[in-house]
Amino acid sequence: MGRSTTRERPGRPGQIAGLWLCALALASCTSTRSVDEVLAIPQPAVNRPTVNPRTVNPQTVDRPSDIPSEATEGSASETARPAAVAPAAGGGLATAAGSAGAPAAGPAADSATAGPRPSGEASESAKAPMAAGPSGPGAAAPFSLARLANLRLQASTRECSALLPRARAEDASYEDLMAASRALVLNADLRLQSTLALKSPPAPLPAPEVLIDLEDEVSSELKSEIRSLASGSANFARRALELRPGDPAAELFSTLGAGLRLWSMPTLQALASGAATTLPGQIKRLAATSPDFEGASPLRLKGRFQSRAPWPFKDLEAGRDALTAAVNVAPIPLNLLFLGDAHWLCGEQEAALERWLEATTARADAETESAAPFIQEIARLRIESAARKAGR
Repeated sequence: MGRSTTRERPGRPGQIAGLWLCALALASCTSTRSVDEVLAIPQPAVNRPTVNPRTVNPQTVDRPSDIPSEATEGSASETARPAAVAPAAGGGLATAAGSAGAPAAGPAADSATAGPRPSGEASESAKAPMAAGPSGPGAAAPFSLARLANLRLQASTRECSALLPRARAEDASYEDLMAASRALVLNADLRLQSTLALKSPPAPLPAPEVLIDLEDEVSSELKSEIRSLASGSANFARRALELRPGDPAAELFSTLGAGLRLWSMPTLQALASGAATTLPGQIKRLAATSPDFEGASPLRLKGRFQSRAPWPFKDLEAGRDALTAAVNVAPIPLNLLFLGDAHWLCGEQEAALERWLEATTARADAETESAAPFIQEIARLRIESAARKAGR
């Protein structure tokens, strides 16, 4: 007779220990570039294949040299190459964090913005060409969404590079630290949003819930870039907190950076980092103490986290309610897009369509304006997907 053997199955402590060791192994093999290395990388939108006709016209801006012309950027037909449309809003938690940091539009909001830039103006990337502009004889030729992404990413990268030396100084001021923290987060978000907007959607177009879930399927290289930028942003914000303990702007950007960094990690590495247990509390506290701050960023972050996080943090109804509150404060495209997603995931399809439609025409605030064309294209694609699912 053959000898039978039995293996003792590991108990829960053994399973947890095994997962922990796997997480540590992943952490050791996941590389993170320095911020300077990331800023030196060619922009993700460069040389990507383009599909689906989608062009934009430049508006007059403060930096005319930033607008491509036939002489510098090729022929009009080349400039008007069609660009891809976005499959989904980027990075569940990531985009909730990355596009945040924006007050409601207007003079009053400008004065309330923490960590002002040296010029006191909107970010350089927001000065890049908008989605509509002059036409007729003498007007600049239309150019693709890919080219618009490149212009705005280049402007944002220049801004980051200009702000970093002052923020890195030992005697950096609160304003210097917060300006750099803000710029890095917005650069990370713009990289993510523009990459998603230039990615060819699956054919045939899947249902909205599938598009929403596609948001995490970006390359590990891009996630590494975002992780570096988010870590740098969070570090500057924490230093600002040392200068102004309890400051809501520094608290916000510290939380945003931590959220982006967590999203960019492999699941087990994120668990091993400890942030998965501390971040939900930070988000909840921030939403409770400063709900309306910076274009309702705390409410948006809370609502998106609850809508997209895994168990046991997921709470679709609570996420929808937080995002509804965010839209009531700041009806900007990003807030409306996320609220539409929450409605759809809650089975409220008509409400979702209404919010997505509003997102396509809503006016962005000063900070989210840079990513607005990509966010609005994402909303348009959601609408098209819902129509296809309904057989319209």
